[in-house]
Amino acid sequence: MKKLNNKGAVLILAYIVLFVLLTLSAGIASFNINEHNYARRHYFTTAAFWLAEAGINTFMKDPRMLDQTGSYTIQDGNSMIHVTKDDSNFRHRTVTATGTFAGIEKSIQITYPAKAPEVFRNTVSANGDLVIDGKKAMVAINDKTRLNGKIIDRGEHSRVFIEDKDEGVNAGLVSLTYPDANNNGIADEFADFVQVNRDILQNYPPEEVLYIKGNGTYLLAPNSSLDGKKIIYVEGDEGNGNVIILFGEGLKKDQKMTIISTGTVVHNQTGFAAPDSQLNIISWAGYLETVALPSSHNGVIYTHGIAHFDGIYDTTVTNGSVIANGGIAIGEIWSTKAFNYADTTIDEIVPAGFEGLIGGGTSGYVAKPDAWKAI
Repeated sequence: MKKLNNKGAVLILAYIVLFVLLTLSAGIASFNINEHNYARRHYFTTAAFWLAEAGINTFMKDPRMLDQTGSYTIQDGNSMIHVTKDDSNFRHRTVTATGTFAGIEKSIQITYPAKAPEVFRNTVSANGDLVIDGKKAMVAINDKTRLNGKIIDRGEHSRVFIEDKDEGVNAGLVSLTYPDANNNGIADEFADFVQVNRDILQNYPPEEVLYIKGNGTYLLAPNSSLDGKKIIYVEGDEGNGNVIILFGEGLKKDQKMTIISTGTVVHNQTGFAAPDSQLNIISWAGYLETVALPSSHNGVIYTHGIAHFDGIYDTTVTNGSVIANGGIAIGEIWSTKAFNYADTTIDEIVPAGFEGLIGGGTSGYVAKPDAWKAI
């Protein structure tokens, strides 16, 4: 009986040893499987990361690749690169590249600080000629004048001083262009002008915007009733929705406002601009400035058409930049009309209403990113 008990003890011990061996074998096998899976995941993750890096490098080599579309995708088997850009924050552009390999995703994000187009560094820029055809025209343009065309002086008694002029400049350096907002392959159309301005309005609180829709002519007097407004957008059919600016009280100190019109803007200057104020003007069809009393104006004047300075009967000064895609025409100026350069940007951020416009050989951002992170 004792012998049988010994055999039973040996059998039990054998089972225990076998169980331990099986457990160890299972543990080792599980460890090897986990190591293998970890190695595979590491390989897939690394591959996805480098695909994302390849997407970032592709964009950095060709920053215009996303100008016509907001995303770019390359797919090959079980690997994919997807690159997108986000310009919703006016202070910087964000580019995100996502690499996918065997179902694993890794993303890299870079940002480009905003950079004002080069035309904002000129006093006068025109994608055309600067024509002086008034019999009596007294004009002084200080700092830089840059023209795609040339200066044509037809005045009989004109006195024109231009400090620094350069003619025949590339059109892309002396004009502003509206991007292809409707994605039809053609930029700077009237439809692009309308859509870009509508999109810009969406980025401002309603209390900072005045949106007027109609084909009439609207009289605007920048005064206390427009306190807090950053953009006034008058939208009509092409060449309509005209604006006539009649100064009343004038803008307050530090107040900055932009008037946008799908038609023409007529600016009847009277009085002097308050310190650090800006009245910026954007017109699709053309700009006309007249002056009856001594006055000054601070801000950017931009028109897709021709900028006319005519019927100026007293000394007036424009401090800022004039940008005219259609050229500049100067008529009768009986007292000196002076143009002085003033930087209207703040930390390279253009005034309200000019966001996203392309000009000066850039797309609105610096050439190299200032931040990189894996997400």
